[in-house]
Parts: sequence; structure tokens; C-alpha cells
Amino acid sequence: MCDWNNDHRLDLITGERLGYFTVFLRTDSGTLTNAGRIQAHGADIMTSNNSWPTICDWNRDGRKDLLVGQEGIGQPCNVYVYLNEGTDSLSIFGDSTPVLHSGTPFNDYRCVPVLEDLDRDGRRDLVLGEWYSSVRFYQNVGTDTNPAFTNFVNLVQPDPDSFLNGNPPRVNFTDWDGDGDMDMITCDYYGSVFLRRNITATGVEQTMNDGRGTLNVGPTIVCRVLNLQSATCNLQSEITLLDAAGRTVMALKSGANDVSRLSPGVYFVRAVSREPSAVSCHKVVVQR
Repeated sequence: MCDWNNDHRLDLITGERLGYFTVFLRTDSGTLTNAGRIQAHGADIMTSNNSWPTICDWNRDGRKDLLVGQEGIGQPCNVYVYLNEGTDSLSIFGDSTPVLHSGTPFNDYRCVPVLEDLDRDGRRDLVLGEWYSSVRFYQNVGTDTNPAFTNFVNLVQPDPDSFLNGNPPRVNFTDWDGDGDMDMITCDYYGSVFLRRNITATGVEQTMNDGRGTLNVGPTIVCRVLNLQSATCNLQSEITLLDAAGRTVMALKSGANDVSRLSPGVYFVRAVSREPSAVSCHKVVVQR
């Protein structure tokens, strides 16, 4: 949904099974009328199958661009952006540009790309729904006018056996419960709709683990100090802070840890215990 032609009415942009993108403009009466397919170089844009459109200002030049996902079985790239060469109210598209992560095109099956600043650092990140039910978070390590992405973290774990998390997930974000943060709504091929509320407290986000035993490190951030609860930190634990790409940022200890020099963004507290054997990973957000 977006105001496609800047007439102050909310229009509908759809993807299709056959790979096209269609614009439905809202009339004075509130109904929608088919205004035709989105074109590039004067011809209908057509992806491989199961097209997904995200309307966004990719490069922050004040014009609506088209971010595209597709099914793409055997395709070299399944996420593209079409930059608007016209105006914000009259979009004109030419060639597409592949979106990359760590210099490599996305070739995941049935990609659903969405731009959303999830870590609240002023740069829009890429959230990608894809086959086997997973929803991935790629932190923007570039700028908001020139996004760049590296590795990912799963917001929803892949489920290749039962598909109980929804398959493939179509992803949207909204403040569902009115608490000031963005919740995630997904739907899937089977007609299911999933609501995942954002239960992030100030300075700390939800806990994730790898399916083994979990250490309740309980990280909290207050005045740029990351506190780890000593009562729940096993003396045999090795605790490190990772960035969103999975790289080690610093070693941590039980109690207070100075994180004042860290850039704002998403980090992960990873604790590995030898006795008993356990691994936990807690997501934290360093804010400005």
C-alpha cells in the first residue's frame, strides 16, 4: 500500500503468481481501479514467478523506487531494485540493479524483501522472508542513502519439515499493539496469518538459543553499561559480544561492561558453558 500517484489516497500495488506487478489506484469513492502493470523501458516488468513488490525510496532522493523479490528457482539473483528515473508522482523505471549481501546476490528461493530500520540506528535494514519459513535480518552496514548488507540473523527460524512458522512468509511490519515499537505480521501460501509482537524492553531484545541448554545471562543496558547477572553466569562460561555479522566485538565478564564506545546497533551476547554444556545467544540493542 502506498500513495502511488501522490493524490493523497492510499493505492494498492500487487505482485502476482506469473511475476507481474499491478497498480490499483483509489478513486474518489474509495474503490480501487486497475491502472495497469508497472513497466521498465516501456515493457511490463516480469519476474520469474511469485513476485513481491516493496515500494520505498531506496536511495533517499525523494522518489518512489521498486524493491523486488521473486521465486527464482535456479536464478542468479532474486532481489532487485528499480530506481525511479521519473518523478515521485510519475514513476519511470529503467534497468534493475541486483541487491547484494557481502558482495553476493541473493539467490534464496521465494524472496520477500522489506526495508525496515529494526535496530533504530537511522539506517533501514533488509528483512527477507524466504523458503522454509525463515525470516532473516540483514543489518545495514552502509548508509541510508546507499544501503549495504553482510550476514544475517534469523528473526524466525527455518522450519523445513513442518512449515509451522508459515511457508513462505510474506512479511510486513506495523505497531499492532500501539506500544511504540514495530511488530511483525506474516502470511503464507497455506492461508495462515502470524502475529509476532515486539516485546523488546529498553536496551535489550528477545532471547534466542540454538536448541540446546540456555544460560540466562539476562543482559541489560543502562547508561551505556551492559550488565550481566553474576548469579546466572556459570564460572566456566566464555562470554563474548558479537555484532550482527557474527564477528566478535569484545570479551565480556560477569557484572558491568562498558559499551560506551560501541556504535549504535544490534549486538548479541553469546555465552558458552562447558559444565553443563550449553550455549545461549541474547540480542541487545545499543542506542544513541
